[in-house]
Amino acid sequence: MKRFLLIFLTISLCLPAFSGCTKEPDFYDSTVVPGPEAAPGLYQTTFHFDSYKEMIKDFRKYDISKSSYTIQGFKAFMGEPYTKFVDKVNSDRSFPQPMIDGKPITYRNKEGFSNITFLVKELYGLPWIAYYPQVSTGENFFIKITYLPESIETDNDPSTSAVIKQLSPNSPNVNNLGTRHKNIYEKNIKLRDREVTALVCEYNDDPRNNTAFVYGDLLIEVRGRAEVWNDEWFASLSFE
Repeated sequence: MKRFLLIFLTISLCLPAFSGCTKEPDFYDSTVVPGPEAAPGLYQTTFHFDSYKEMIKDFRKYDISKSSYTIQGFKAFMGEPYTKFVDKVNSDRSFPQPMIDGKPITYRNKEGFSNITFLVKELYGLPWIAYYPQVSTGENFFIKITYLPESIETDNDPSTSAVIKQLSPNSPNVNNLGTRHKNIYEKNIKLRDREVTALVCEYNDDPRNNTAFVYGDLLIEVRGRAEVWNDEWFASLSFE
């Protein structure tokens, strides 16, 4: 059954009471960057899905009755990064998904929780899609993906640290720890089809690490414990 969080939002509800309109997702390092074109509560809206096919279908949906918001409908409020992201998914009729040994991940399929979440505006002010695979320990690990803006220079194969500096110079990075970070460092990681220079963040209050890397025109973040999603697991990971 498809679940939408806040899909029934209306501007009249959000304007008088921002705090009652949204629920923050479980991303410790999320950064929502408001602008003048929409109520701040709209930026934290999330859409939830049980399957990949369902998600792609909903990127194409319009609500003619205007009784509820759709992913397409949010283009009226969210600005250029969001519109370009949605239009690309709609045009391609697909979005990169995590693959293990060349096969789509097995989702967690946990009662009361979605398998895929679309965040309309999150880290670095970009829209992201988060996938929740089945984890042997039962923990809340996820793989989060966004398209890099066209303005970001990647021709010379820069490190993830350098790309993040382009996206947001003041964000946590090597030699720039955030308040929740224990350590941030670069690490070469072998994936199934390539090797990447990743940026690894360790936290004071979370046993999971965050491993970010550039994959073509994508920025990918993997949240999980290193002893569970280890080097062998990463070596089986790719995106299609």
